[in-house]
Amino acid sequence: MITSLPKPKIDVEFKIIKRAHVYTAGGVNYPSVTKILGVIDNGKSNALAIWARREALKLAQNELFGALDNGTALTYENVSEIIKSADRQPDKLKDAAADLGTRVHDAIDAYILGKEPVLDDESVVGFTNFIEWMGKEKIRIISGDIPVASPEWGFGGRLDSVGVNDKNEVIILDWKTSNALRSEYPLQVAAYTLAFEEMYGLHVSGAKVVRFGKTDPADFEPRDVKLKEAKLAFLRALGLYKAMKAELWA
Repeated sequence: MITSLPKPKIDVEFKIIKRAHVYTAGGVNYPSVTKILGVIDNGKSNALAIWARREALKLAQNELFGALDNGTALTYENVSEIIKSADRQPDKLKDAAADLGTRVHDAIDAYILGKEPVLDDESVVGFTNFIEWMGKEKIRIISGDIPVASPEWGFGGRLDSVGVNDKNEVIILDWKTSNALRSEYPLQVAAYTLAFEEMYGLHVSGAKVVRFGKTDPADFEPRDVKLKEAKLAFLRALGLYKAMKAELWA
């Protein structure tokens, strides 16, 4: 029965260089999985820009209409303040969402380490859903957050957790805070699996993404990953990333 991870064949160091996440193994720096998958984007940047514009306009509209309804005279000064506030609104919303996700993730990390989770009225909902799901899936967690790297393929990343099911099979687990499952998530988990197998010499039988909603504490969605197909998709994205790094102008 697998109760803990063996000593890794590769020592991996995580660091931040010029705001980029870098993984070092054997004296070689490797790019992160997230950076590599940025080459496919999936329209994420455009979708984020549209969302930010919509939220900013919504706040500006509400403030301006509120001023008109209250009979407040609009001046250059107060309109300027409304525009500044609207410009900051998307960042405020993202920070609030990240805060809820961070609290749930911190509680899970504490649970994995055998510590008492710190919970509030919002985070306790997501944490309880997670514990109940773990019981139904019959998964024992044997490791929390660990950096991994693949010298063979040339990348690194941080996986959230490693578990073992009731068949004594190794399962990679990844926590996500978002309002929907994104198509790049399976590729991320597949990359972590490739690096994990290379580092520890253990076969991974499955992978799961567990999503926690950004704003609704009860929003909880675990999904299985088709690992074989996801590995192939990630390696194709990796090939594109490497090709785009080459000099393409004659």
